[in-house]
Amino acid sequence: MRVLGLALLSAALVGCGFHLRGSGVEANVTSAYVRAGQNVTVNSEVTRILRQSGVKILDSETGAAVVIDLLDQQQVSRTVSYTDRATAAESELNLRVHFKIVAAGGKVLIDDRWAHATRTYLIDTNNLVGSNQQAQLLTGELLTDCAQQIIRGLSAATRVKPA
Repeated sequence: MRVLGLALLSAALVGCGFHLRGSGVEANVTSAYVRAGQNVTVNSEVTRILRQSGVKILDSETGAAVVIDLLDQQQVSRTVSYTDRATAAESELNLRVHFKIVAAGGKVLIDDRWAHATRTYLIDTNNLVGSNQQAQLLTGELLTDCAQQIIRGLSAATRVKPA
């Protein structure tokens, strides 16, 4: 009975179009070159998502269908709220990635634009190691969110419009 219930639930979720967050990013290009600025770390996440979408990642611009320029990355952490003892109770992480995407012929697909993501988390003063680990996990999520925004922009810019 339990197996039948799980099978019915799975069928219902598939039928309604449910999918895990971040699992449906399509790139609509065959090859790409990802160029990252000096302090940019999101390039590995962009490359990973492109590879998962079946895009060949090239080592140079030559032969690439698109060039993704990751120009700058800025991460800011700020305290959002305080406890009654004037210590930080809640913190916010904000990540911004400045990028542009150019097609092989030099046509600008996406002009200079910022992808950004924000997360807020509670700070447990009794478990600072746990709070730091939580901040590191959230930073990874921010990188993934910004990378997905970039790939969704690429997908929209390269989408073939029906005739």
